[in-house]
Amino acid sequence: MQAQEIGIKRSGIIYKLLCVSAPLREFFVFFFLIGTGLQADVSMPPIFGDHMVLQQGVTLPVWGTASPGERVTVLVGNLSKETVADSSGKWRITLRPLPSSPEPLVMVINGKNRIELHDVILGDVWICAGEANMACPLSEASQGKESDEKIADEKLRFFQYDNDCDPNKRTTEAKATQKQGHWVVCSSATASSFSAVGYYFARDLRSSHHLPIGMIQCTRDDSPIVSWMSQRGLAMKPSIFPSPDQKEGIAAPSSCFESLVHPLIPYAITGVIWHQGESDEGVNSLKYRRMLPRMICDWRARWGEGPFPFYVVSQAGFGDEEGAAVEGYHTQDGSIARALPWLREANASALTLPFTGMAQASDLGVSDERIPPDKLDVGRRLAILARHRVYGEEIIDSGPSYRGMKIDSNKVRVEFDSAGGGLVLGGSPSKTGEFSPSLITSLKGFALAGNDHKWFPAQGRIEGNSVMLWSDAVPHPVAVRYGWKGFPNGSLYNKEGLPAAPFRSDSDQPE
Repeated sequence: MQAQEIGIKRSGIIYKLLCVSAPLREFFVFFFLIGTGLQADVSMPPIFGDHMVLQQGVTLPVWGTASPGERVTVLVGNLSKETVADSSGKWRITLRPLPSSPEPLVMVINGKNRIELHDVILGDVWICAGEANMACPLSEASQGKESDEKIADEKLRFFQYDNDCDPNKRTTEAKATQKQGHWVVCSSATASSFSAVGYYFARDLRSSHHLPIGMIQCTRDDSPIVSWMSQRGLAMKPSIFPSPDQKEGIAAPSSCFESLVHPLIPYAITGVIWHQGESDEGVNSLKYRRMLPRMICDWRARWGEGPFPFYVVSQAGFGDEEGAAVEGYHTQDGSIARALPWLREANASALTLPFTGMAQASDLGVSDERIPPDKLDVGRRLAILARHRVYGEEIIDSGPSYRGMKIDSNKVRVEFDSAGGGLVLGGSPSKTGEFSPSLITSLKGFALAGNDHKWFPAQGRIEGNSVMLWSDAVPHPVAVRYGWKGFPNGSLYNKEGLPAAPFRSDSDQPE
């Protein structure tokens, strides 16, 4: 019996089938024709689905795949637009801004097949991205046990990748391969799996502005910043490539970008909130100051929306509550410490870029917990940034920030910006349930050093929008640091209840 070879081209691959009989040949031909037909159907990435939130007030990219040359039409509301898939089967349409609508919309995509997406609403879309502290679900947050009536909100919605929405199913294999996802309407039955930080951020925006909010959750445990950077972003400067002992799999360079971020581009968004860095403590803490700004620039360039808002969280406190007044980059045996103060400083490097901001969490930590349970205050502080800088509220959006110092004999006067209603003593709301300045009696967290670079705890007092510091152990101070520990114990806030950011006046760099 003479063999016959049948070649079928499918998605650029030639499948060769060796059929030994006519009936078998017909079966294979039928099978592949059906398969090819299914592949030729118009399809879209998972970000487009029932219950999705479309960004209001901007042009809307809509894209997908179809057969090469296939005509595709997109209809939503009173708008419709048509295009033709290119030679690789890709198509993209940009819709004009949609007029506001009190009722949910239906998006229809017509080609050889028809797709209908229901319960589509207009609002503001934010990405909440990062690792364990952003992934921490509402069910594990200290304030997550709220009444059903307070949680249910049909105008607050999350897009979740399927294996990231269940903390019990975050296996390494699933994280590395799963790319499907869906939109979820906030209810008592669904909210427990939402990012707690993302939920509280969105809830505050909903409360203050009553507009629909869509949160796109891009989270993955144990993911260093190189995994969130595109290959192009990493290639901008070879020296920031990871060392040869860099983790593989889900922590490999660009892995999170390719599986979580790239599939979203160019879905229209308002901005990004970012809580990451646990995996970059130690040896990568100093590199982080170059990586984070580069990542932000690369994401913005790829989206093509311009410099959208990007707000980062400074790492929560972790480590020994006592110990030295200032923690060095190296331990006593010469090895590299966790270097959390340097990582927080590296986060602040992003503030050199336009439309960025930083929410402090250094006062919200628990000494022996890498993922502290207070996510309410983290989300709230991020929301305050957005409420002021995006939505125009006249509110103070950050705590006191270092402006400069003046040496006066054996004392140092430190001046601050963002003092708001004034500088006050305060304590972490994580411990008291609310901001309670009356419970704190002394100024803590400051250290002074002389020319010998030895640091000692400083005494001090608040004088207007400045702080006067002194230490008997440092008769001739030349530098000051604040909160320069893995677990800071600072007590300086403004009257709005926002903490002073850790800082240093010196420019010393670790070897």
